Amino acid sequence: MSNGAAELPLLEVENLEVSFFTPDGVVPAVQGVTFSLARGRTLALVGESGSGKSVTSYSILRLIQPPGRIVGGRMLLRSARAGDIDIAQLGEESEMLYKVRGGLVSMIFQEPMTALSPVHTVGSQIAEAILIHQKLSTAQARELTIEMLRKVGIANAEQRYDQYPHELSGGMRQRVVIAMALVCKPELLIADEPTTALDVTIQAQILGLIKTLQRELGCSVLLITHDFGVVAQMADDVAVMYRGQIVERGDVRAVLKNPQHAYTRALLDALPSRRHAALQSARVATAAEMSAEVKA
Repeated sequence: MSNGAAELPLLEVENLEVSFFTPDGVVPAVQGVTFSLARGRTLALVGESGSGKSVTSYSILRLIQPPGRIVGGRMLLRSARAGDIDIAQLGEESEMLYKVRGGLVSMIFQEPMTALSPVHTVGSQIAEAILIHQKLSTAQARELTIEMLRKVGIANAEQRYDQYPHELSGGMRQRVVIAMALVCKPELLIADEPTTALDVTIQAQILGLIKTLQRELGCSVLLITHDFGVVAQMADDVAVMYRGQIVERGDVRAVLKNPQHAYTRALLDALPSRRHAALQSARVATAAEMSAEVKA
């Protein structure tokens, strides 16, 4: 069996520790988190609010702000373009960290209005990301931006380029954020609750768009969500987080079919479809019991 680099995971996180140093003491937010993400696959980090999902994802881009701090662990990115990088060891002013953020690793934030500047046009914000990471002229960056806006399904891309975020709908703003995240063709895309602020119809469109662009670009996706319905639709593998730790991980079909941890089972039982099925089963059982009593 070959041990070539292509068979190694794109990302390996080992024993990640993140704590917040508050006036009232140290609060551990992520405790010994370990997982890997294969090339071209989607790994879902799933758990309720406060479980440590977003803190884990922000750590990969070194976006943890004081009083938070990464206090231990390794985050190894095996980049095809830049070689092996231990992100945890990069200095804050490191040129490599600069290349990682937005170039090798990009992020879709859960609320597009906070991810976009309200005083700059959407096109200029995407073009800026291009100019930071690629040696292109302003005119070339504009053309590439317009092409990317079309790719994410925005009609009249030339006109939208010069519009401000408040002039777009929520779904269109999220498409702009996706365009910004993918325009530099990252090897790893982190999607942090990418459909939280959207209605159900738009959610399905956005998730479908992410899957389509992932296949086209060949990138890996780390999906942050609390919704097992999204996990079932999007992920190849899943890691369940609870109180800062991963309590279960594996192939998504295996975990959905036969969850091993009580917390995973509780999350699955909270799905509307599961509750509906359980209610229907209870109704059928009750009707059968009543029928038996009548016959008796």
